Amino acid sequence: MGILRTTFKTSLYGVTGGLASVGAGMAYFGATTSIVDLKNDDAWFRSKTYARYNPKANPALQDDCIKRVPLSKIRPELRNDEAALALDFCRGIWSRWAFWPQSKLHERYDAPPGSEGYTWKTSELAVAKYEPGLKFSNHFEVVQNQGNEITVRCGGSPLQPGLRNSDGLVLISARIDREKQEAVFSLKSALFDSAGSYDKGAGHPIPPKIVFLHPWYVRMLLHCGVGNVKA
Repeated sequence: MGILRTTFKTSLYGVTGGLASVGAGMAYFGATTSIVDLKNDDAWFRSKTYARYNPKANPALQDDCIKRVPLSKIRPELRNDEAALALDFCRGIWSRWAFWPQSKLHERYDAPPGSEGYTWKTSELAVAKYEPGLKFSNHFEVVQNQGNEITVRCGGSPLQPGLRNSDGLVLISARIDREKQEAVFSLKSALFDSAGSYDKGAGHPIPPKIVFLHPWYVRMLLHCGVGNVKA
């Protein structure tokens, strides 16, 4: 959790040019993206993938970060191919400035024995195909790729394949809205404790500081992803 706090501060300071500009940077991200609370009846929570990694349906910090972009501002070769659009969107999320500090921190301080074959460099993430089984930065693993939807497991290390106290899923998707001539980008996330047992109606266990930082971090990640597909 400390890494996430450090990552957020480093990324935001870097993109806004210093502490005095943080407020303006946060205002910009807030104005250009939308975050929607995900209800428990969302189709994602009924998927086999979600049930596999949160089989007890434990409470989660869950939301959807969305951005709509005119197709005219998207690279021409991506305007008619949702799978290619989603792939380059995903590449941008994990290879650009928002994720770079976290990747470097993990590479330097969190690379245990057994993780040598994982992907550590953002330059490699920039060209990866994000096929199931790709493990990166010792805390992320692609568990499903359906073309225009890519699911990444996060939280604990892939070295622990079973249920975890620190667990989560990220669903990265891109859709082409022909009627509105827009590309619709979505970064859904659910952070939970898959190993614990909770009473019905209990709240999620995510610490308050992470609850505060999370929406800003996903906004930055989404911004980087969209930047990777713009003309």
